[in-house]
Amino acid sequence: MEVKSVSTEQYLAKMDGGVYVHFEDVPEEYRLDIELGRDRTGTYDYVGMLQRRKDWVVEPLKELQPYSYRAFQEAVGPLLLGVVLIKNLIRPEDPPLVRPIMFFDATGRMIEVFPTFLGGSYEDGHDTVRGTLQSLPAALARSWLWRTNGWRMPSEPFQGPLINRRLVCHPMQGWASIEDVLKTYDPKRWKWMMNTILKRFPDAVVTHYHPDDGSPSEWTQMRCFLDTRPPGVSGPVGDQFFVFDEHRDQTVYHIHRGDIDNIRILRDPADAIDRYCAHTLRRHPGEFDFSPWSEPL
Repeated sequence: MEVKSVSTEQYLAKMDGGVYVHFEDVPEEYRLDIELGRDRTGTYDYVGMLQRRKDWVVEPLKELQPYSYRAFQEAVGPLLLGVVLIKNLIRPEDPPLVRPIMFFDATGRMIEVFPTFLGGSYEDGHDTVRGTLQSLPAALARSWLWRTNGWRMPSEPFQGPLINRRLVCHPMQGWASIEDVLKTYDPKRWKWMMNTILKRFPDAVVTHYHPDDGSPSEWTQMRCFLDTRPPGVSGPVGDQFFVFDEHRDQTVYHIHRGDIDNIRILRDPADAIDRYCAHTLRRHPGEFDFSPWSEPL
């Protein structure tokens, strides 16, 4: 499986507003937009994360994800803030939109990390509205997602927020539903595959009722928090890992190369995913082999 990711040269060329290690070095005309964050509401703490630096961001990995932590120390550079300037095509005379991107250089490739909401990290006691982080194995939620809103390895320097591949994704990034993953396997047969899933897991889709008027709505609770395929790669390849976001048993389900007839359980997911992430950060060749941890359901 070809690894498509952003090289150092590509992101340096695209970030026409510059790349910065210290917020004090950011030009004055960009600072307000960065403080407001990507959505321009003052929600995302780009400035706070940059000021705390790399060691603070990765510190939670030290005990819970030691292979990944070591990879960060040995193969990953400092925390960086990139600025992409987006021209206003309707009013070209207006100043460009300033879009901040937080990332690391890992062996010549971009590793993007999302800052948390201001005052709203998991470490601060803030989960999602429905407590979704508790569905993950605690060692993953309290390491990768303890001080961040998720990770990914993008295929272009400024990528849409819902394209999340190769590293541990936060629910706020949009964990892909099992239906959406099946559509990437085979857009023509996904409904048939979904019926197979529902026979095995009847509560993969549940009904919620509105508290005011009792109106029903469907929710897919079998959701993917890690997809090892590079962005832009579809088909039954790589490994996808799921939890039921309303369960608290922290069971991780594993689909390997699209084999939905043989969904597996990932034993010791903290160790398996730690070793996989270290493999990815260090840019080791070939696909990571999860088979020593993956068992038939």
